[in-house]
Amino acid sequence: MPKFFFVFALFIFTKTYSQISQPARWEREQKNSSHNYTVITMGKQGVALVHDKQKYEAGKRFWEIIALDTLLNEKWTQDISVDNRYNFIGHEYRDGVLYFLFRFGEVDMGDLKIMKMSLADRSVETHTYEPQLGIKLTHFTVVENKAILAGYISSEPAILLFDISTDQGKIVPGLFVKNTTLLDVRVNTNNTFNVLLSESPSKLKKKLVLKAFDHFGTLLLDDAIEVESSKSILSGVTSTLVRDELMIAGTWSEGIGQQAAGFFSVMVDPYTEQKINYYDFPQLNHFLDHLSPKRAAKTKAKADHKRTQGKVPDFRAMANALRIDEAKEGFLFFVEAHSNSTSLNNNYRNSYPYYGNPYPYGYGFGSPYRLYNSPYYSPYPMFGNSNTTVEIKFLQASVIMMDAKGILQSDHGLKLEEIKTVSTEQVSDFVWSNGKLALVSANGKEIIFQLSQSDGVPLINEKKPIDIKSSVESIRSDEENITVRNWYEKNLFMYGYQTIKNPEKGNRDVFFINKVTVE
Repeated sequence: MPKFFFVFALFIFTKTYSQISQPARWEREQKNSSHNYTVITMGKQGVALVHDKQKYEAGKRFWEIIALDTLLNEKWTQDISVDNRYNFIGHEYRDGVLYFLFRFGEVDMGDLKIMKMSLADRSVETHTYEPQLGIKLTHFTVVENKAILAGYISSEPAILLFDISTDQGKIVPGLFVKNTTLLDVRVNTNNTFNVLLSESPSKLKKKLVLKAFDHFGTLLLDDAIEVESSKSILSGVTSTLVRDELMIAGTWSEGIGQQAAGFFSVMVDPYTEQKINYYDFPQLNHFLDHLSPKRAAKTKAKADHKRTQGKVPDFRAMANALRIDEAKEGFLFFVEAHSNSTSLNNNYRNSYPYYGNPYPYGYGFGSPYRLYNSPYYSPYPMFGNSNTTVEIKFLQASVIMMDAKGILQSDHGLKLEEIKTVSTEQVSDFVWSNGKLALVSANGKEIIFQLSQSDGVPLINEKKPIDIKSSVESIRSDEENITVRNWYEKNLFMYGYQTIKNPEKGNRDVFFINKVTVE
């Protein structure tokens, strides 16, 4: 009887806490010469794909736009064309409209074309913008039919605002400051937008600056927050006013170090003097989960000893600040950690190649270019005689929960196994629902799923095969960098490239998208 009760209880536990399914899949066969797909999330409207057809006619280059619904059924496909001297460098989705950004040539002085496609009637408008100054683009988003083009002009941060309805552009004033880094550009739920900057006029005087503008580029808020002289801000993101409070979170280092020592948080309030909350990574319960238990315990013990001496712990990590989600319980800050190594003749595909919005519909869109050193990062695989490249090995996905004042409450971690790419583009994601957090990643043939309660204690950690269309087929080979993205409500999607083995029809190479639902 006790044994039966144990088995029954285990069954109930599994049914209650470990439900993850793959209710839909879309795939298309890839030929050897096929170029990669760019994936654009549209929330409850589905997913859009952009595919270079490698078709040229009368000096124009053709791109295929594919619209999928939330069950990954193909709704429609449509070609767009642009002068073949223009490169596709950005995209955005907002309020039923897709935006595609192209730039002439590969120089900062190249003029820009913004193509606007309405989902309602699939009509396409093309708008040309010729900035008077050369700008090295780092961010692209849209608010109230105005394109926000952010980057650097002569090494100083700049924001260009282009009114798509009138084809008029302007420079947003108040941003040309030397020794300043542009960290984040993000649209709020009330159609204002945030610009986050790190100013370092000297080693002893550093500031974190948040400026908020309306969609006309009028300054609404300017908050300068002092940074401790011994610390440097490496990255930062803002929330998007789903809650009343505006939160900033990111990573910091000691001195001029380029690897992060921990994360920081601070609430925006220009009317009071704010203190930044600094935490080192070993203070988190799960950030070291990618290490062996013995090494993690040793690292934590050494960090505790350093703190008692008033020193910063030695542990460092390369960490990408991805986004801040907002819930009634507070704020959830999402970070991925990785390591770098160099290699030759790299054969990895970059499965999310173009600058665009890595954040799901409903979170506000921001910082779409932030992970690339150049706005013209090659979207295609490198073979044969390629130069030495950097291989990225992802280590850990971490979600840090904070209260309304940015104070650490708990953290959640998922070890990212066997994920190697040539880009630091996000590979995992999470869903927060009913006081529980689901972290999801994929290592090629399997989905890795972890469910934790609100205090960060894992309830379940499991692997499941990636579903394919036929039970008689199997995955023969796959790219290691399968990408996972939050989509809408409790749904995510994953995408990548696979070789599918069919015993009757032989092998085929495919690009695929699977819907993933946390129930």
